[in-house]
Amino acid sequence: MVTAGYIERSVTVNGLKLAYQEWGNPSSPPIVMLHGFGVSGHMFDEFAERMQDRYWLLALDQRGHGDSDWSESGDYSREAFVEDLEGFRKAVGLDRFILIGHSMGGLNAVSYVNTYPGHVTALVLVDVGPEASKEGVDNIVRFTRGPDELEFEEFVQMAHRFNPRRTLENIRERMRHRLKPTEGGKWTWKFDRRFRQPDSGITVGWRLSNDEMWQLFRNITIPTLLVRGAESDVLSAEVAERCVQEMPAARLVTIPGAGHSVPGDNPDAFTEAVASFLAEVQRGEFPPKAPPEPPALEQLVEEQATVRRRGPGTMTLVLAGAGAVIALAGLGFLIWKGAEARRERRSPAPKRALATVRQAAPPIPAVDLELARARAAETVARLAEISARGARRARRSIDEAHLSRARAAAAEALAALGETGRHAPELVREAAHRVESAARRRRKTNRAQRLLQLLPGRSSRSRRGWFR
Repeated sequence: MVTAGYIERSVTVNGLKLAYQEWGNPSSPPIVMLHGFGVSGHMFDEFAERMQDRYWLLALDQRGHGDSDWSESGDYSREAFVEDLEGFRKAVGLDRFILIGHSMGGLNAVSYVNTYPGHVTALVLVDVGPEASKEGVDNIVRFTRGPDELEFEEFVQMAHRFNPRRTLENIRERMRHRLKPTEGGKWTWKFDRRFRQPDSGITVGWRLSNDEMWQLFRNITIPTLLVRGAESDVLSAEVAERCVQEMPAARLVTIPGAGHSVPGDNPDAFTEAVASFLAEVQRGEFPPKAPPEPPALEQLVEEQATVRRRGPGTMTLVLAGAGAVIALAGLGFLIWKGAEARRERRSPAPKRALATVRQAAPPIPAVDLELARARAAETVARLAEISARGARRARRSIDEAHLSRARAAAAEALAALGETGRHAPELVREAAHRVESAARRRRKTNRAQRLLQLLPGRSSRSRRGWFR
């Protein structure tokens, strides 16, 4: 059975009568709504009308607001609001529920989740964050501390000037829940008049440092939707974005055409955003599952240390990489030998130059490939960084490099694979560095040769090849 409209109810909590509005079917999932400063639970009327066919909605008039009692002692601390909500939960028989809080009610909701984390299944924060814009807060204070008594229509006009996004008809309906008649025939605010007196000494909420406020938001791990009015002067876009980034499971939705009073400024878009979020939560799809985190550096180091302690294992991929390095070194040696033979046949000058290189370069040791593979297995951790991509790049560099440098690099790579000392990776990297350097020098030589082609007597086809 769905309730048509709402029912006004009240409970007694901590010695105060707390009024609330009830919408929907008590057998449906419950939603508790906390309004902002100076208003009442009726600020959620448009939202509740649109959601009553799916949820049981309870809009609480918090102490000192709406039709609830004022605190005689002036206790409007955050702790008092939180204990009122906990007492209300028990009084209406709730165990787990969805909690929505706007502005001041949002801060009360954040504090409640920090204090009683086991009862709230999902949280919706409306235009509220760890920090508030001073300009927006000052605007609210000036509005609520305006004239204490006026004609009803004068209040309507004043409210319309404060929030021109609403129609006069909408504001007139809202003000009927925010005002009450006086004995003199005029109207006044329903919330505690001491809020409007600068010298009353009453403090609403808490006095926490900026860091403490941010930490309260970070502590919330349940699915959270932060709703911001696109035209809000209270919650800045920067604070809202940072807030959802630092909360473990939060999402930001910005409602167009809405200021601070999002649920009434654009009720359709607000309802759609909240309904979509709650549907995801109920299906277990919020927050979305994040991809697995890459292992930490410490974990990788420990895994490699374990492999070293075990000795040769089943690291087939790394062994194949080691074999590729060995083959690469042999390829460089064969390339050099073939080029040396061709040069010796062409001219005696290269013979003398290559003889000099052979005397300067270290001798290439005889290599037992099976033994090299076995030793490579013992240095698994040191060779793990040599990927297939690196091997292909090194092979291309050898093809282009100065052949005498390639010979030296290949000899050092073989020597590195043949020793089990801790300096093997450095030698391999140095060999690769020399090959790359030789390749750069070879490219410069090629460019110089092409430049010669630009001299008189060269064909235009050769010049086009230079700029291609």
